[in-house]
This record gives sequence, C-alpha cells and structure tokens, in this order.
Amino acid sequence: MRFSVTGLMATGIHVVVAVILITRLSTLPYVANTIAFLTATGFSYATNTLWSFSSRMSHRTLSRYARVSLFGCLATMAIAAAAEAAHLDYRIGILLVIALVTPITFTLHSLWTYRLPR
Repeated sequence: MRFSVTGLMATGIHVVVAVILITRLSTLPYVANTIAFLTATGFSYATNTLWSFSSRMSHRTLSRYARVSLFGCLATMAIAAAAEAAHLDYRIGILLVIALVTPITFTLHSLWTYRLPR
C-alpha cells in the first residue's frame, strides 16, 4: 500500500514539475519531463527507502533503485509502443503499464533493491 501511495505522489510531483517548467519557464517539453522524471524518482527513492521498505539510504540501494527505475521506464516505453503498434487506445496502454510494470518493479525492489546483504 505504501509503495502505491508513494507512486501516486511521485506521479503528482512529475506532473506539477513538468507543467510549471513548460508553462512558466518555457522549458522544452522533453527537457521538462526529464527534469520532472528525475525529481519524481529522487522523491520516490527517498520515500520508498525510508517509508515503504523501512530501510536506510545508501549508495547500494540508490544504485539498485536507479537500475530498477530505468528498467521500469524502458518497459513502460515498450508496452506503450506495443499497444500503439496494435492500434489500441492509449488508455489501454496506460492500464497495461500499470498492471505489468508496477508489480514487477515492486517485486524487484522487494527481492533485490532492498534485500539485506548476507
């Protein structure tokens, strides 16, 4: 549940940062979204580490979190592209991303990012 709440909050942060950068500072959308993604991912890492998984922030968890986030981003792009290639409504693509990427990234974080070393 905490992972889901954090994800919703990170999404909100991404949207707010991107909209402000685009509408108030005339930032190009791809630059604004990159900055927004990095901002939201930083928030997500800190919140998931400290709250969702009750862990400590470290170089190890940050590195692993970044790799899982990159995987999630690439998987999202691939699913969205596949849905578009199949001529599905974009909302179906979004639902597929939520249904597939969210549980996979949660599992990767649970089993790898925050797994305690032996």
